[in-house]
Amino acid sequence: MKSHKLSRVNNAVKSALMVGALATPSLSYAYAESDNNNSAKTEEVEVIQVRGIRGSVVKSLNTKRYANSIVDAVTAEDIGKFPDQNVAESLQRITGVSITRNFGEGERVSIRGTTESQNRTLLNGQAVGSADWWTNSAASRGFNYTMLPSEIVSGLEVYKTPEADIDEGSIGGTVIVRTRKPLDLEANKFAGSALAQYSEISGETDPQLSGLYSWKNENETFGALISLVRQERNLRRDGIEAWSWTERNFVTPDGTKYEDIYSPGGGGSAMFLQERIRTGGNLTLQYRPNDDTEITFNALSSTMQMDNENQNFLWLPGYNAPEPLVEMVDGEEVTYHRDYNSLNIINHAQEGQMAVGGVLALSPNDNNILDETKVRNSKLKTESYDLKIDHTGDVWTSSMHLGYTEGSGGSQADRSVGWGGNYEHSFDASSTRDVRTNYAADPADGSKWDLDFLRYDSNDAKDDESYVQVDFERSIDLGILSAIKFGAKYRDHSRFNTKHTTDNRTDLNWSLADYSLAMPSDYLSGQGSAGTLKNYAITDSSKIRAEGDALNWDWRLLKASTFEVTEKITAGYLKADIDTDGLRGNVGVRLVYTDQSSSAYAGEEGAEQWTTQDTSYFDILPSLNLAVDLQDDLLLRMSAARVMSRPDYAKMTSSTSYNKETQTGTGGNPNIDPYRATQFDLGLEWYFSDAGLVSAVVFLKDIQSFIDTQQSLETFENTPILINRPVNGKGGTIQGLELGYQHEVYDGAGLSANYTYVDGQAKDSDGNSITIPGNSDHTVNLSAYYEGDNFSGRVSYNYRTGYDTGEGWPGYVSDYGQVDANLSYDLNENITFILEGINLTDEKTFTYQSKGVEQALTGYYADGRRLVAGVRFNF
Repeated sequence: MKSHKLSRVNNAVKSALMVGALATPSLSYAYAESDNNNSAKTEEVEVIQVRGIRGSVVKSLNTKRYANSIVDAVTAEDIGKFPDQNVAESLQRITGVSITRNFGEGERVSIRGTTESQNRTLLNGQAVGSADWWTNSAASRGFNYTMLPSEIVSGLEVYKTPEADIDEGSIGGTVIVRTRKPLDLEANKFAGSALAQYSEISGETDPQLSGLYSWKNENETFGALISLVRQERNLRRDGIEAWSWTERNFVTPDGTKYEDIYSPGGGGSAMFLQERIRTGGNLTLQYRPNDDTEITFNALSSTMQMDNENQNFLWLPGYNAPEPLVEMVDGEEVTYHRDYNSLNIINHAQEGQMAVGGVLALSPNDNNILDETKVRNSKLKTESYDLKIDHTGDVWTSSMHLGYTEGSGGSQADRSVGWGGNYEHSFDASSTRDVRTNYAADPADGSKWDLDFLRYDSNDAKDDESYVQVDFERSIDLGILSAIKFGAKYRDHSRFNTKHTTDNRTDLNWSLADYSLAMPSDYLSGQGSAGTLKNYAITDSSKIRAEGDALNWDWRLLKASTFEVTEKITAGYLKADIDTDGLRGNVGVRLVYTDQSSSAYAGEEGAEQWTTQDTSYFDILPSLNLAVDLQDDLLLRMSAARVMSRPDYAKMTSSTSYNKETQTGTGGNPNIDPYRATQFDLGLEWYFSDAGLVSAVVFLKDIQSFIDTQQSLETFENTPILINRPVNGKGGTIQGLELGYQHEVYDGAGLSANYTYVDGQAKDSDGNSITIPGNSDHTVNLSAYYEGDNFSGRVSYNYRTGYDTGEGWPGYVSDYGQVDANLSYDLNENITFILEGINLTDEKTFTYQSKGVEQALTGYYADGRRLVAGVRFNF
């Protein structure tokens, strides 16, 4: 390598090491490892510790500055001091990154206006499996970040432009989660935390415990690190819901007909409670017998027990409704529902006439109101085992990865109990964040409601992958090229999902009066109006669980919701590093062959057969990343690449997931193609100080084909269900602008701000403009921090405009902004007291059926504030 190249690389490495906030005071050396699983190389340097918030800021900026592609990073300032309690919530601070929250906690990540499934999360560069707890959750490729304790993480890197040696499968970007290594820490390092988390709405205070121990021998050739986590959270979410808004025809008892009325299929006042217990462990073994060889084994296990209940008092126009009126018009059947005695409020909205109110008809001898409770036992588990062998020879550096990961679990017992009554009732949904109801019988009087049904369901999923990877690299001196790297990888991935159910038990002669509890007095506080149902008899879940479980149940396979997807992926790549005066980067190509099988039950109901459909496709994915030193502190970045993303598993099968009570569901399509896109980036980065940055990036993603959704009524278990199925739509573009600013304003005080604008344009198969799932037009992050000798603090604000989920329900998520803060006080160099507030302004989540039609409410939820206090220790 030319001398000026070596000098600049060494200076970059030394700069990064000098501000390494994760190193400990006694370390006399550090290991620099490339972002893409290059072999570890050591270099003796003097380490100057820059600790605390500023240290992590500088380290993150150095990761970004010296990367060859467009990369952003978040770094822990010390063991156990990750900026947020949740890893996803730390990622949202990065320009271009937004998160999906579930029950007040960050769960999924979207990058640059793409949906969560179009982005990948890798653990130390490799896949990590995850599953979902909810029975009706669609199987997604998006990683569930609730399964990843932040205590095990040393840093996060977000690759917004691809490199040939990083796994394909992302259109938005790739998140690489880095864990710690024992040989990078001093021997007998012990750290941990004991925290208490208070949830405002549930009123519960729960423990959050973690511990880490790292050891290495005197020769520093072998080390072991183990970390353990146990976190509990008792949460409650209060909500007002509606669903299944679509155009319907109605006929009233006097024969008056209404056509194309945009109306809901039902709704209710819902209270969700869940007890989360997350236990996790991470084991890392590191062996370095000599300067040329290193063997690292990393094992991760995380288990989440999520027992929960959903109490909901429903109004259901289609539940046990009278038979509809069917007429022949121009040779086609037209259905008129008899759900209403009268439509007393009809407004005009963008989607035709909207029924925002009505009086629901009485059905002789049938219950038409439902007080429904779901009592679940859910459990998820994520495991990852990875062995990496690095060797540095005289000419070539090589590495081998062997590993296996598995995400499994679901709802082991989903008990649905419905209490019914036949009373006239009405609803009024004319307010955007409210549904007012009126019932002829008191919803809080349990004696008015008898058992309508008791049913058991279960859902079990398994997401697993085995992989083997080899990489070879050597330095060269060929014009502007400084190194060449090539490798191959084989992945055997499968996603299996199965559901079981039972017939409804209607013969138990139970009355809600014998199983009811009083609604909490603060339920829906600050939500709805005087006409909102805020008091009804809720079900004693413990009693239902005990008595229901004692019954004999005849389980049967729910064939429509059982499927398996297997993917055998073979990839190879060639990549060359570019390094010359004022220019660095890489150019490469990744070749990927995907052999895919999708299996599910198909055929007429009652005569289904397990069928498999095979397909395969080949992708050539070139990439180019360039960084030009316009000045010592000013970088120009350019990137171009071809990328692809495979559809969600649930979208690739002919299986269907549905809910008989709400008469809604989602299904798959085994014939859909992957997303493919060509993308371009152009950016400027000005590093005006070691903790200061001004940056701007424009990007364009030309997407060959989006996946659209089509709705249709399908019959399952003799019930008409409104099913959403995916189809390949037309192409479109995602283009945008990212602006970033970071500055230490005054001694110990700093600011960080970024803004992302994304303009997504796509059309459906009919040429109509459609929204792009996961695409928020505007995302803003603001943070201010202060760090003194003993005291430090940070206040952060995150805001994103509304976006389409891509699913029929919940539909469109409205604008959301949240304020978080944390304070810490160092009693000494070993003990730190912390206080953290999450969602301090008590923001609520509002969802509605489709963009521009806010009256079609699907959900208005309050998750409340959370406060965390406790102590962290570091010895």
